[in-house]
Amino acid sequence: MNLTKTQKTFVGILHFAPIIGIFLYMVAFFGFFLTTIPEMEKHNGEPPVEFFAGFASIFIILAITILAGFATLIFDIIHLVKSNKNDTNNKILMWVLILLFAQGIGGIIYFFLEILPDKKNNTIQDNAINQ
Repeated sequence: MNLTKTQKTFVGILHFAPIIGIFLYMVAFFGFFLTTIPEMEKHNGEPPVEFFAGFASIFIILAITILAGFATLIFDIIHLVKSNKNDTNNKILMWVLILLFAQGIGGIIYFFLEILPDKKNNTIQDNAINQ
């Protein structure tokens, strides 16, 4: 599967989106509870309206992060199968297991090792060196 430079940039951003999303989720989560606990004490333990609005924003951040992670995983598996048609099944199986069990870090490693390098240019350079 040959990707243009723009497509590789977009895929790279997509690979880092879950990690950025988790960081934003943690900041929003702790910030939300640190600001709403004093407000709940003012309202005799009943949650104010801001509580539900803040909870919704945290849920939206988490949902977008999960969707970005699944989109990255699906793209990586499709890219893996299409670009390694002539390779052994062991390599494909190894990458699928890495992508499934180490989703965030495994996807980033896959991006830097398999998607980012231009394999067509590497093959031409290897042939020129061998001759």
